[in-house]
Amino acid sequence: MKLEALKLPPALRDASASVSLEPSEAVFRSGDRTHSVFYVETGAIRLVRYGRAGEEVLLHDAHAGEFFAEASLDSARYHCDAIASEASLVLQFPSATFRALLDTDREFSRQWVALLARQLRTLRARVERLSLRSASERVRHLLLTEGRGPRCEFRVQGTLKDLARALGLTHEALYRTLSTMQREGTLVRQGSALRLLA
Repeated sequence: MKLEALKLPPALRDASASVSLEPSEAVFRSGDRTHSVFYVETGAIRLVRYGRAGEEVLLHDAHAGEFFAEASLDSARYHCDAIASEASLVLQFPSATFRALLDTDREFSRQWVALLARQLRTLRARVERLSLRSASERVRHLLLTEGRGPRCEFRVQGTLKDLARALGLTHEALYRTLSTMQREGTLVRQGSALRLLA
């Protein structure tokens, strides 16, 4: 979502700060005191936790046009790490200002609730997708739920490794699946675009 579409109140826009990040640089770490909500202007930020063996567990990939750390508005500490996947520029909005405006600006509050509702629908689709057994079912589900137009075109943001992680697959499994689906004539891949054919 373009930031202009949210119609940010002047008080929030004036309180924001721009933060430039290098790849692998942390925006915040799990356990840090919450202080801000963020918006990705360019680049990508992944929200992660770590498993018992130290493996990265992806919670969310935030790309240009998306907010992240919204849950921090109701929490004293961040519950995950936010790491730049690539060179990124994010806007930082102080939580206290954000909360005050949600309490006092009815139109902004309504828009924020609508944005969170859209994100919740996307998250539920992701949970449903991850419950599917086969890699091809997950790819097909992704295109059907998030693709655009009659061929369900989906543009991959980031790398195929990023997409594999979001689908709960190894990148090798994703590459094999895409090749098989292309060979079978169910999918076409052109650059960063994936389209269903059948």
